[in-house]
Order: sequence, then structure tokens, then C-alpha cells
Amino acid sequence: MKILLLEDHPALAEVTCLVLRNVHGHTVEHAATGAAALQLAEEFKPELTIVDLNLPDMDGYEVAARLRARPEFDAMILVTLTGLDESVDSARGGRSGVDAQFCKPMDFSILPSLTRATGGSSIAEGR
Repeated sequence: MKILLLEDHPALAEVTCLVLRNVHGHTVEHAATGAAALQLAEEFKPELTIVDLNLPDMDGYEVAARLRARPEFDAMILVTLTGLDESVDSARGGRSGVDAQFCKPMDFSILPSLTRATGGSSIAEGR
């Protein structure tokens, strides 16, 4: 699966990319800011994007909404990931087109089972 990881913490991003590539066999690209992720998504065309909610330039829900607003990303699965339970906002996630929301650490083995929630109406939450 082609995955775009949006994570601003360098060490966490490095470890996550290694796990997704070497343990789970995914093709992964990484961006550290929302702006970089939006640009990279255009080039990379991910099947799934994992978005950290707390970013230096914009929050993850804004990134998700901007991606979801583009017709070429209609089928892409959008997942938010945060280290702070209180950052998860189901209503905002639904409005942003997020398909699932998780708190760190996430069990990446479930990624292949995630599906696109039409209209962001069914948001799975968990670890």
C-alpha cells in the first residue's frame, strides 16, 4: 500500500517509516508539515494518508479537509494519529473527511483492513 505519513517529530517519523516499510511492507513517503504533505500528495498519490493532528503550520484536520476537497483524493483513506487523547474530535474529523482516528501508539497491522468511510460518517477510533 502507498502511504503518506505526516509527522513533525523527526525520530518518531523515522521509526514509523521504518516499521511501515520493513515490517509491514508498505511504500512510504514522509512530510513534516501540512504544506509539504499537500504538495507531496500531488506527486505521490497515496492510497492512505496518516496525519498527525498537532503540526507546526496547521492542524491535521485542516490538512485532511484540504486533501478531501480534491477530487483526485476521493478514494484515499485518511487516518489521524495523535499522542494526545483530548485532541481527537470525532465531529471535526467527520467534517474533515477523516475515515479513522487513533492515538499513538497505533497498531499498523490494521491499516490494510481500513476502508473509506463515505462522507466521513463512520469514524473508527482506538489504538
